[in-house]
Amino acid sequence: MSQHPSPIQDLINTFRTLPGIGAKSAERIVFRLLSLPKAERETFAKKVASLDEGIQACAECGRYDTATPCSICANPRRDRTIICLVAEPQDILAIEKTGDYSGVYHLLGGVLNPLEGITPEKLRIEALINRVKRPAPKIREIIIATNPDMEGESTALYIARLLKPFSILTTRLARGLPLGANIEYADEMTLGSSLKERKKI
Repeated sequence: MSQHPSPIQDLINTFRTLPGIGAKSAERIVFRLLSLPKAERETFAKKVASLDEGIQACAECGRYDTATPCSICANPRRDRTIICLVAEPQDILAIEKTGDYSGVYHLLGGVLNPLEGITPEKLRIEALINRVKRPAPKIREIIIATNPDMEGESTALYIARLLKPFSILTTRLARGLPLGANIEYADEMTLGSSLKERKKI
C-alpha cells in the first residue's frame, strides 16, 4: 500500500492521535493545511505552540482558564457547597450552557479505565477528597456527572464509595441521558433535565 510522502504521512499520523480524528479526517486536515498560504500555516502553528501561554489549571477545580482560581471558582455568586464532578473540561461548558447549575466544579481529568492504565492515582480524586475534608466551605452535595457508559458508571460508583464516610449527599445525573451517551454532545434540554432530576447514589 502506497503512502503519502513521509512529512505528510507523519503529520496525518499526528492528527490521528487526537480524539475523534480518524485516518480520513486527519488526511483532510493535512491537505487543507497544505492548501493554505505559508503565512497562514505559520500562524496556525504558532497558535498551537503557544496554547499553554496564559492558560493554567485552576488550583481549586482543575478547569483551564487564564487565572487561578478560575472565573467560576472566583465568582461570589456560585454556591461553593455544591460540587459537580466531571471527567473532561468540555463537560463543564456543556453543563454551563444549560443555565440550570450554580454550584462549582471538580475536574477529574478522565475516568477509570484499567485496560488503558487509568487508575485512581491518575485522576484528581485525591484533590476532591481534600476539598471535602476542608472545614469551609462545608460541602453538602456532590453531583457525579460522568458519562453514563461503563467507565463513567464504574468511576461514579468508586467515588460514591469513597465519599460515604463523609455523609455528604452524593447524586448522579438522572437517566435523561441515554446509556453510552457523551455529556459533551447532549442537548441543553436533556442535560438540564438530568441535572434537575439527579438521583442519590
